[in-house]
Amino acid sequence: MKVLVTGANGFVGRHVCATLGARDYVVRALVRPGARVATIERSGIEIVHGDVTVPESLARAIDGVDAVVHLAGVTRASRDSTFVRVNVDGTRHLADACRGRGVRRLVFMSALAAQGPSAKGTPHVHPGCEAPIDAYGRSKLAAERLLADRGADVPTTVLRPALLYGPGARAVLELARVVRRRIAPSVPGMELSLLHVDDLAQATLDVLERPDAPFGPYFLSDGAPVALEALVARLERLVAPASVLRIPVARALANALAPAAERFVALTGFGLGVARAVREMGGASWTCMPDEARRDLGFEPQVDLDTGLAETIAWFRAEGLLRG
Repeated sequence: MKVLVTGANGFVGRHVCATLGARDYVVRALVRPGARVATIERSGIEIVHGDVTVPESLARAIDGVDAVVHLAGVTRASRDSTFVRVNVDGTRHLADACRGRGVRRLVFMSALAAQGPSAKGTPHVHPGCEAPIDAYGRSKLAAERLLADRGADVPTTVLRPALLYGPGARAVLELARVVRRRIAPSVPGMELSLLHVDDLAQATLDVLERPDAPFGPYFLSDGAPVALEALVARLERLVAPASVLRIPVARALANALAPAAERFVALTGFGLGVARAVREMGGASWTCMPDEARRDLGFEPQVDLDTGLAETIAWFRAEGLLRG
C-alpha cells in the first residue's frame, strides 16, 4: 500500500512515517516548500512539496496513493483565522483532492481538544456533546464535521489522541525545563490523559490495516489518567536537581485570566503557549479512555508513562536540548 502522510516532518509525522516504513508500506511525505526534511530524507521516503492551504499543490502528492494520513495542521496561532485556514480549509482542500483519485482510506488526526475538557474522575469515552474551549479545538471539530459530511467521498476514520509525548514532544520539553528550574504549576484536581507517540503511530497503522474501520471519532490514550501533580512529580525525579516549588493555580483564576491572555496574543502575536495553557487550566480535566478504539480497531497501548517519560527525557538530553 502506498500512503501519503501530510505534515510528515512534524513530531507525529516522523514517528508515523517510521512505523509505516517498518511495516513495508510505501510512504510519500507531503511537506511545505522550505521545511526541514533531513530526518525523513535519510529514511529514503519520497518527498513531495506542497501545502494543504494551496489546493493546486495537492494533485501530484495524491496521484497514485492508496491512503492518506492527514497530520498537517497548526496547534498555535495568534489569530483564530489561521486555525480555520489551515485546520479546516486545509482539510477541505485535501478531501477535495482525494475525491475520484482512487484513495481508499483517509485517516484524520484530530485532538482531544475537539471534545473539550472532562469532569474530574469522568474521562470521555464516547464522542458527542462536544464543547471545545479554544480556537484550536473548534477548528479540529469543524474539520471532523466537514469530513463526516463527505463520508461518501473517501472512507474516513478520525482519531482524537490525548496529550502526546515521546522523543521530540515540545510540550514535554517545555514543562521539563520549567520543572528543572524548580518551579511548576499546580492545579488542584486537574487530571490528564497521555499517549506515547509510538502508540499513536501504531493506532494509525491499525486503521490502515482495517479497510472497514468506522469513522469514529476515536479517543486514544494509555488508559491511565494521571493528576497534573503526579506528572510534575515524575518529571521532578527525572530532571530537577532539588525539590520543586508548586505554584497553585485556581481554575477560577485561570478562567478569569484567559480572555485577557488571548486578547494580548491577538494584538501582539506573542505569548501563544501561555495563553493556551491558561485557557486549558480553566478546564477541570483533560482525560479520555480508548475503549471504543480497543473494540473497533484492536488498539492496545504498549508504553507506560514511567517508561515513556524516561525515554523522552533521555532523548532531549542526548540532543542537547535539556541539561543535567
